[in-house]
Amino acid sequence: MDFRLNLGQSLKLAMTTEMKLSIKILKMGLKELKDYLEKEAFKNSAIEIVYPNKNYSKSNETENYLENLEGKEESLIDYLEEQIGYLKIDREVKEAMIYLINNLDEKGYILGDLNTLRKVAKIKIDIFNTAFNLLRKLEPTGIGAVDLKDCLKIQIVQREIKRKYIFSIIDQDLEDIAAGNLSKIAQKYSISLEELREEIQIIRSLNPKPARGFYVNDKTKYIVPDLITDIFENNILIRLNEDYLPKIRVNNRTGEAQNISIALAIEKGIIKRQETLLKISTYIMEYQKEAIIKGINLKTLRIKDIAFELEMHESTVSRAIKDKYIKINDNIEMLKKYIVLNSNTEIIKKKILKIIETEDKTKPLSDEKILKILETEKICIQRRTVTKYREELGILSSRKRKSM
Repeated sequence: MDFRLNLGQSLKLAMTTEMKLSIKILKMGLKELKDYLEKEAFKNSAIEIVYPNKNYSKSNETENYLENLEGKEESLIDYLEEQIGYLKIDREVKEAMIYLINNLDEKGYILGDLNTLRKVAKIKIDIFNTAFNLLRKLEPTGIGAVDLKDCLKIQIVQREIKRKYIFSIIDQDLEDIAAGNLSKIAQKYSISLEELREEIQIIRSLNPKPARGFYVNDKTKYIVPDLITDIFENNILIRLNEDYLPKIRVNNRTGEAQNISIALAIEKGIIKRQETLLKISTYIMEYQKEAIIKGINLKTLRIKDIAFELEMHESTVSRAIKDKYIKINDNIEMLKKYIVLNSNTEIIKKKILKIIETEDKTKPLSDEKILKILETEKICIQRRTVTKYREELGILSSRKRKSM
């Protein structure tokens, strides 16, 4: 009886693990999946990585696809500007804050010397200090720091952490922590190693790069498409990009039974991902074939429609297209671009594109002005919708278009 119960529980656990891994793998983009497999192989002796013959390296242009992904990550400046908009502050302070957030580096730290920044912009000391202090209270916590130590201390204050020595440790002992000289530090503050480790654990829980996950400045990312299309006359053939993703081999002779079980679940998850992705993308491309080949507007196509036609759950379709890229006519595009809730959206996007293409390049049009032009053509949408469509088109804001 106990044996049956244990067996049943084990099967249930195995199925749950396999299902969770399958879902996790399905959501991953190609690069994320490759990184995940390499990480798993490092800690699981039952997994062996088999790399394809082609080697994707940043130095080989023919085997890399470069794509500017400003629209993929939320802009840090836009995120901060939105928060500033809710503050009840004087116009001068607001302008000084806008100036400061435009002088943040990719970590979210202030670029350059504060006094120099103030003098260059000719901002009054009291206005500048107020703006600087307010900036450091915005999210993400740690933004506006002048260096790593400052960043960590901002987070300590914001989280209201009360520790006697933590500021001194951050200011004076980070190098010794990195070098493993814990006894030296503990002796310095007359505390036990256990107490010191508590302090270090708190420090390690802090974020050294508050801007991580946000788009900052003109980053260019290396993107490898999950799918590649070949167009022949009126036909679109789709294939998985097998030249980048390594295969895994399960080694049954090494490792514990649990490791082998996980390795087998990952192997099944990859097979399932590839089959599902190919099936869904083939349907999408076939449905939008006329628009792709002839360059006309995309047709309305919703996730629920795909799920119904392919007899899948909507969540499966949604996960499968998440963060997936497809190479079409030498361009790399997000697969979800071809999911169109309303075909009128494509018409509006083309109008926005035309307006921006014909604007005075020395005086780029703001989203508000684009909205006004659309209204004269009897197109009634909200300003944030204009912003959304512009970003989906991969077009910079008016401020960034002007600076370029």
